[in-house]
This record gives sequence, structure tokens and C-alpha cells, in this order.
Amino acid sequence: MKPKSIRCMKFFLALFNIIFILFGLVLMAICVINMRDRAQREQPSSLSRGVLSFILTLGFGLIVTAVLGCIGSLRENVKILYVHACFLMFLLSVEVMVGVGSAVINAWVGGGSELRLQFYKNITVDDEGPNQQAFWDKLQSENQCCGVDGPQDYAILQRDIPASCCARAHPLREGGARRHLHSTCITEKTYYVRGCEEVLRQKKAFKGNIFITTGIIFTLLEIVCIILSLWMARVVRQERRKLQQNLQAHFET
Repeated sequence: MKPKSIRCMKFFLALFNIIFILFGLVLMAICVINMRDRAQREQPSSLSRGVLSFILTLGFGLIVTAVLGCIGSLRENVKILYVHACFLMFLLSVEVMVGVGSAVINAWVGGGSELRLQFYKNITVDDEGPNQQAFWDKLQSENQCCGVDGPQDYAILQRDIPASCCARAHPLREGGARRHLHSTCITEKTYYVRGCEEVLRQKKAFKGNIFITTGIIFTLLEIVCIILSLWMARVVRQERRKLQQNLQAHFET
């Protein structure tokens, strides 16, 4: 009968690798959906495509590594367990380097200036057409914000506050009812007072905290899985040596 330690390591190692497979499939599905959506836009971001391609490759590599881990743990194959541990170490090192690099880039590069540039370009350049206006209408209505720093941005440029800054006016079609609600919103000052830059920064910080927490948990699971793979390979090798020595001693006697 196999030792209890080997059975426990086999169970947890297979469980963790199944989690990795599911996580890799989710990553790949999210990347494929985002790539398809971005391909339908007129001007997709090349940086976003690169990030999505990297995550897609990482998800595929994670699935392959997890499959090797399942096979190695279930068949108690020492060589496959060592290969699985090496692959996980490589993936872990790549994830750490990319995470540190992303943190450094985010610390040096801010998104507020770009948003401000888009806002003033939308207001002051008439050649941009309805695309920029539609972008800001959608941004302000969905995030319940107005301007970059607030509705005063429109006053600085001597422009009227748009209907997208008014919760009741924007959903309506163009007509008398919308114009009435818009004018009432401006008169009673019931428009959104928060700037879009602040709202987007808070959302980015919230998503960043979720991403960091998930990354830390996932990294710990990878480290535990590496330890289990190496430990199980060592224990299996020792048990096989003991079994071989016992058989040899039995036949010699």
C-alpha cells in the first residue's frame, strides 16, 4: 500500500493543476473575446493587442503545464513532475517580471493627461466629428461624471454642459422633452459634479487591487504547486528505492 503522504500530495497536486487549467481557459476566453471586440473597432490599440496576446500565450502555457502536472501526479512519474516544476518556475518568473515592469510603468506614466487632451480636442476641434462627442457622451453617462475635473471645464471653455451630464435628459431622444429636461438640469444644477478623471482613477485603483490580490493568491498557489511537485518526486523516488532494496534483499535471502 502506498504511503499516505504520497496519496495526499497526489490529491492536492492534481486539484491545484485542475484549478490552473480552469484559470487558463478563463484567461484565454477573456482574451479571445476582447480581441474580437477590438477587431471590430476602427482604431484598436496596438499596446492592448500586445497585452492580450501575452495573456493568451500565458494562459496556453499554464494549461500545458497544468496538464503535465496532472499526468505526473496521477502516474507518479518523477521526470514529468520535475518538468512540471521547471515550467511553473519559468511561468512564475515571467509573471513576476511582467508584474514589476507594469507597476514601474504605471508609476511613471499617468492617464490623466491623455484624457484631458481628448477632452479639449473634443471641445475645440470641430473636424473630429461625432465620434469624439459620442465617446464623451458615453463616458460621462456610464460613469456619471462631467468633464475631466468637473462641469467647470465646460464653463472655462465657454461651452454649455451637454445632456450626457444630466441623468434624466441623456437617455431620451432628441426632442422637446429632452431639451426641457436638459435646460431644467442646467438651471437647477442637478448635473454630475464629479470629474471623469477622478471616477476613472478610482475604478482603475479598484480593478488594480483586485488584480493584485488575485495575482498574489495565484502566485502562492504556484509556489505551493512547485514545492509539492518537487517533494512528491523526491518521495516517490525514495519509495521506489526502498522497494527495490527490499526486493533485492528478499531475493538474496
